[in-house]
Amino acid sequence: MKMKKRKVNGQSVHPSENLFKRQFHAEAPLQKLVTDIAYLPFGGKMLYFSSILDLYNGEIVAYSIADKQDTSLVLDTLNQLPEQEKMLLHSDQDSVYTSFAYQEAVKGKGITTSMSP
Repeated sequence: MKMKKRKVNGQSVHPSENLFKRQFHAEAPLQKLVTDIAYLPFGGKMLYFSSILDLYNGEIVAYSIADKQDTSLVLDTLNQLPEQEKMLLHSDQDSVYTSFAYQEAVKGKGITTSMSP
Protein backbone atom coordinates (compact mmCIF):
# COMPACT_ATOMS: atom_id res chain seq x y z
CA MET A 1 0.00 0.00 0.00
CA LYS A 2 1.38 3.40 -0.98
CA MET A 3 1.11 6.14 1.65
CA LYS A 4 0.24 9.70 0.68
CA LYS A 5 2.74 12.36 1.79
CA ARG A 6 1.40 15.38 3.63
CA LYS A 7 3.12 18.68 4.30
CA VAL A 8 3.45 19.54 7.99
CA ASN A 9 5.30 22.37 9.73
CA GLY A 10 8.59 20.46 10.03
CA GLN A 11 8.83 19.36 6.41
CA SER A 12 10.84 21.19 3.79
CA VAL A 13 9.49 23.27 0.96
CA HIS A 14 11.24 23.98 -2.33
CA PRO A 15 14.31 26.22 -1.83
CA SER A 16 14.24 29.82 -3.09
CA GLU A 17 16.19 31.04 -6.11
CA ASN A 18 19.55 32.76 -5.50
CA LEU A 19 18.49 36.40 -6.01
CA PHE A 20 21.72 37.91 -4.68
CA LYS A 21 23.84 36.59 -7.55
CA ARG A 22 26.96 37.71 -5.60
CA GLN A 23 25.74 41.33 -5.45
CA PHE A 24 26.18 42.00 -1.76
CA HIS A 25 26.08 45.82 -1.82
CA ALA A 26 23.01 47.43 -0.23
CA GLU A 27 21.88 51.01 -0.85
CA ALA A 28 19.86 51.33 2.37
CA PRO A 29 19.47 49.73 5.81
CA LEU A 30 17.43 46.50 6.01
CA GLN A 31 17.43 46.12 2.23
CA LYS A 32 19.74 43.08 1.91
CA LEU A 33 20.17 40.74 4.86
CA VAL A 34 22.02 37.45 5.31
CA THR A 35 21.42 34.78 7.93
CA ASP A 36 23.23 31.70 9.20
CA ILE A 37 23.84 29.57 12.28
CA ALA A 38 27.21 29.30 14.03
CA TYR A 39 28.19 26.42 16.32
CA LEU A 40 29.56 27.45 19.72
CA PRO A 41 31.26 24.76 21.85
CA PHE A 42 30.40 25.61 25.46
CA GLY A 43 31.68 23.36 28.23
CA GLY A 44 30.60 19.83 27.38
CA LYS A 45 27.81 20.83 25.03
CA MET A 46 27.14 22.78 21.86
CA LEU A 47 25.21 26.05 21.60
CA TYR A 48 23.84 27.50 18.37
CA PHE A 49 24.00 31.19 17.42
CA SER A 50 21.48 32.29 14.78
CA SER A 51 22.04 35.78 13.41
CA ILE A 52 20.83 38.12 10.71
CA LEU A 53 23.37 40.60 9.34
CA ASP A 54 22.53 43.78 7.43
CA LEU A 55 24.80 44.11 4.38
CA TYR A 56 24.33 47.88 4.36
CA ASN A 57 26.60 48.41 7.38
CA GLY A 58 27.64 44.94 8.60
CA GLU A 59 25.47 45.23 11.71
CA ILE A 60 23.84 42.19 13.30
CA VAL A 61 20.20 43.26 13.46
CA ALA A 62 18.78 40.11 15.09
CA TYR A 63 20.18 37.09 16.93
CA SER A 64 19.27 34.16 19.15
CA ILE A 65 21.26 31.55 21.06
CA ALA A 66 19.89 28.11 21.93
CA ASP A 67 21.03 24.61 22.83
CA LYS A 68 19.15 23.13 19.85
CA GLN A 69 19.44 23.91 16.16
CA ASP A 70 15.84 23.78 15.10
CA THR A 71 13.20 25.87 13.38
CA SER A 72 12.23 27.66 16.61
CA LEU A 73 15.78 29.09 16.82
CA VAL A 74 15.60 30.74 13.40
CA LEU A 75 11.97 31.82 13.92
CA ASP A 76 12.99 33.61 17.12
CA THR A 77 15.72 35.42 15.19
CA LEU A 78 13.40 36.26 12.28
CA ASN A 79 10.71 37.63 14.58
CA GLN A 80 13.14 40.31 15.84
CA LEU A 81 13.17 42.02 12.44
CA PRO A 82 11.06 45.16 12.13
CA GLU A 83 8.29 45.38 9.57
CA GLN A 84 9.69 46.99 6.43
CA GLU A 85 9.00 46.75 2.71
CA LYS A 86 11.49 45.37 0.17
CA MET A 87 13.63 43.28 2.52
CA LEU A 88 15.66 40.52 0.86
CA LEU A 89 16.93 37.77 3.19
CA HIS A 90 19.60 35.34 1.96
CA SER A 91 20.45 31.97 3.55
CA ASP A 92 21.74 28.55 2.68
CA GLN A 93 19.35 25.65 2.02
CA ASP A 94 19.55 24.18 5.51
CA SER A 95 16.36 22.42 6.61
CA VAL A 96 15.54 25.13 9.17
CA TYR A 97 15.38 27.75 6.38
CA THR A 98 13.44 25.56 3.94
CA SER A 99 10.98 24.40 6.60
CA PHE A 100 7.33 25.11 6.00
CA ALA A 101 7.03 27.05 9.29
CA TYR A 102 9.99 29.33 8.47
CA GLN A 103 8.85 29.98 4.90
CA GLU A 104 5.35 30.87 6.12
CA ALA A 105 6.78 33.26 8.74
CA VAL A 106 9.01 34.96 6.15
CA LYS A 107 6.07 35.40 3.77
CA GLY A 108 3.96 36.71 6.65
CA LYS A 109 6.52 39.47 7.21
CA GLY A 110 6.58 40.31 3.50
CA ILE A 111 10.26 39.35 3.16
CA THR A 112 11.63 37.95 -0.10
CA THR A 113 13.98 34.98 0.37
CA SER A 114 17.10 34.10 -1.57
CA MET A 115 19.14 30.89 -1.10
CA SER A 116 22.58 29.70 -2.13
CA PRO A 117 22.45 26.49 -4.16
